[in-house]
Amino acid sequence: MKRLLILALGLLQVITACFGQQSQEKIKKLKFCGYTYKDSAFLRTHFEQQLAFLQVNSGDTIVDIGSQSGAYIGAINVIAEFKNVHFILVDIDSSCLNSTKLSNMITYYENLKGSSFNNSTSFLVNTTDSLYLPLNSKKKLWLFNTLHEIPDKAVIIKQMAAVLQTGGEIIIAELMASEKNKIHGGCKYPLMTEAALKKLMQDAGFLFKNVAVNPIPAKKIRNPYCLFRFIKL
Repeated sequence: MKRLLILALGLLQVITACFGQQSQEKIKKLKFCGYTYKDSAFLRTHFEQQLAFLQVNSGDTIVDIGSQSGAYIGAINVIAEFKNVHFILVDIDSSCLNSTKLSNMITYYENLKGSSFNNSTSFLVNTTDSLYLPLNSKKKLWLFNTLHEIPDKAVIIKQMAAVLQTGGEIIIAELMASEKNKIHGGCKYPLMTEAALKKLMQDAGFLFKNVAVNPIPAKKIRNPYCLFRFIKL
C-alpha cells in the first residue's frame, strides 16, 4: 500500500511538471507587439536607470503614447516597487493595441515576474486628429521612441499639452541625431537633434527640466539615447 502511494505521488509530480512545462511554452508563444525579455536579471540591468529617472510614484496615472501593446510598461512592472499606478496605453495602431495583445503582454510579463502586477492598465486607440483624452486631466505623459516617426511633431505636442495640467510633465525618449548617424536604424526616419527637440517643446509652452543620457547599457553607442523631462508652464 505504501509503495502504491509513493508511485501515485511520483506520477502526480510528473503530470504536474508536464502541465507546467506546457503552460510555460504557451506563455512564451503569446503574441504582442514589442520586445519580449526572457531574463528578469537582464531586464533589471537594462531598465533600472530609466526607471529611476521616470520617478513613478504609487498612485500615479501615466499616459504612454505610442505604446504598441504596452511591452515597455510590462517590462518595468517586473522590477518596479510602486503600487496602484494606472497606465493608460495610447496608440494609433489597433493591430498592436487591442484587448487580446494587451492581455497577452500582461500574462507574459507577470509570468516573468512570478506574480501579478500591483498596477492596472487601460487602453485607447487614437487618431492623428486626437488623443481622445479629456483636456487638462493628466499630470504625467510619456512619448518613447515615437516622436521622430510623426510628420507633424508640433501637432502631437500641442495635443499632449492640451491634455496635460499646468505643472504636469512630459517625458520624451529618443535616439539623438549625431553628425555621422542622422537616420533611425530601424524605421529609417530622420532623427532629431537635442536643440531641435528643446525648441519644439519651448515653442509649445514647455520648460526643459532635466535629461538622462544613455540610460541603457550598450557596448557601442552610435546615437545617444536620451530621456528628457519637460514641464508645462
